[in-house]
Amino acid sequence: MKTVLTILLTILVTIPAFSNDRKSWMVNPVFENDQQERPSVIVYANNVLRENYPGAIPNADNFWDYQTNGANLQAIWANGDTIIITYPAVDSIDPTGATTRINFYTMSTDGGATWIFPLNVTSLPNRSAYPDLTAVIDQGQRNIVIMGRKYVGANSRGGAWIEASLGLGSFSGENAPFQGRDFFGRYQNGTLVSGVYSNPDGQGTPQDSLLYSRYDFSNNTFGTRTPIAVPGPDSIISVNVRYRSAVSSNGQTQLVMWWNPLVAGQEMNAKVSNDGGNTWGSRVLLQKSFGQGGVVNGDTCSPWFGIDATFKPGTQEYSAVWSTLYPTATGQSSGDPQGTKILYWNPLVNSGNPVEVAGKLNMPIISVDSLFVNRNALQVGVTPVSHPSIAYSQDGNMIVCVFSAFQPGDTSNVTPSFTFNDIYSTYSTNNGLTWSTPRNLTQTPDWDELYPVLSESGNSSSKFHLKFQSTRIPGSQSFTDLAPTARVYTVYRSFNPSTGIEVNTVGSVIPDRFDLKQNYPNPFNPSTKIRFDLAKNSNVTLKIYNVLGKEVATLLNNQLITAGTKEVTFDGEGLASGIYFYTLSSESFSTTKKMILQK
Repeated sequence: MKTVLTILLTILVTIPAFSNDRKSWMVNPVFENDQQERPSVIVYANNVLRENYPGAIPNADNFWDYQTNGANLQAIWANGDTIIITYPAVDSIDPTGATTRINFYTMSTDGGATWIFPLNVTSLPNRSAYPDLTAVIDQGQRNIVIMGRKYVGANSRGGAWIEASLGLGSFSGENAPFQGRDFFGRYQNGTLVSGVYSNPDGQGTPQDSLLYSRYDFSNNTFGTRTPIAVPGPDSIISVNVRYRSAVSSNGQTQLVMWWNPLVAGQEMNAKVSNDGGNTWGSRVLLQKSFGQGGVVNGDTCSPWFGIDATFKPGTQEYSAVWSTLYPTATGQSSGDPQGTKILYWNPLVNSGNPVEVAGKLNMPIISVDSLFVNRNALQVGVTPVSHPSIAYSQDGNMIVCVFSAFQPGDTSNVTPSFTFNDIYSTYSTNNGLTWSTPRNLTQTPDWDELYPVLSESGNSSSKFHLKFQSTRIPGSQSFTDLAPTARVYTVYRSFNPSTGIEVNTVGSVIPDRFDLKQNYPNPFNPSTKIRFDLAKNSNVTLKIYNVLGKEVATLLNNQLITAGTKEVTFDGEGLASGIYFYTLSSESFSTTKKMILQK
């Protein structure tokens, strides 16, 4: 495989006056494509790091590769051409984040064509982790609150930060009430963000409780805490509880869900408030293995973490997704892989029983034994279909679920042999009762893509916004897998859920005219890339025709695409060898080129 060399970058550029303090990091020997790079020094703040992965956000690559702490955190927010991405970053000599882990965010105001230099939420030695993003209106202006883990000396606890002004890079933060772990939440109303955190030390409430609180970003303070789940009546909670919260658009209906690992067989639970978080209803059991909800479509499965929840826009209707694990698997070779699923739950759908989104019904990696060849090393928290995220189109007519899934029979040759993952997408147009056949959005045999997250806002039936990470080596270098150190890329993409077509931005220069490039490779088998230039934001249609003029595929259908050089991938797997034509058209431009499929 091609060895990618780290370049010694020492070019100094002017740092904007509002930037936080940044530093140079020494880079130890790291791996790219299973091969060791040369060690070098990188001036992290002032250079453009390699962008080997298509769609990787400039300067947002680093060496932290565990993007979740059990929930699929909201790491992306989109509205029109504005996109905001959060991620944690560490130095390569400290992949576990013991001294260098801090949260960052970056922003694009042109649909992902260009990005501001990432801004750090905290400055070392004040570390931070697991950024959970929510957009707010602060004194009449759009702003962001980032929640997650704060570090007070050597101790970690939940907390939140408010930006002084969007794009400034100057945060004020506060700790969640008393010692706690990882405050995750959503915007409620006014100047309030509602969320939950766990209490492993038992200060003031029973140990291992799940607590609810509100963060007021106008004065950077937390309100009183309310126990959501405590040992006993709400089942056992543990230090390893994983949780997620969601809030309706008017702030009145709120959902908290949590995965409980200490009950025999594990449980997925939820509680709902209908009065803005003041009071909470009884615990709802979403799934319990070996018991209620433990068997789905004939397969015994155990609820697993990697959870997400959201509300249908403009309503009080909520839904949730999570992954399952075959019952006896503990990260070693055991169990029945057909118990690995992505499940969807909405109390108004399927009589309140979980619906199988992905699994043996529609994923060959699960249903075909010959494809599922590696069960010996499960990356921490990652299952064969794993870490789902859901979001609605703004009109509420479509739900999209993205998740990661094993690549069939494809493992790293670095010991231990973890399996590579791709990112998949599926959608429902009947409120989650049935789901489309999952599409592989990435199809990269030598990249490991994980932790996909959909924006909760700014989506239409033809365009959803997605963030994920990609590395050359599977297995976690930052958590418990002792995998080799590899560069971690932060990736933004938009895609059409119905076609699976992703529109990737290539470069940052806006072209001065419209143009359609020759596809490459050509001839191709079975996929090829089509690149085109847009001089301005345009509604674009891209279709494929055979020699008889019959339309065989629609890649883009009057979809609004931002100005720039764009690229899409066409997969001709189901077509016969021969000559085909592809036509790009917009309001004022139309052209056609020929390509050859040669199988």
